[in-house]
Amino acid sequence: MRYRVTLESGRSALIDDVAHRHFLRQAARRGDERTRVRGGWVVTLPGGALVALLRESTYAPTR
Repeated sequence: MRYRVTLESGRSALIDDVAHRHFLRQAARRGDERTRVRGGWVVTLPGGALVALLRESTYAPTR
């Protein structure tokens, strides 16, 4: 599965399962606040910056 990481500044990138799990483990180890949201997580970094880790859609939107 692929995930989209989006920083508060608007920059984003696609990551794989391994990077996703690593990021969440590191956030837990540092004590960063993690909030479960539909499709993923939002992590509050030191200083208050937010990072969204959301599952990338695997289907095309319907019109």
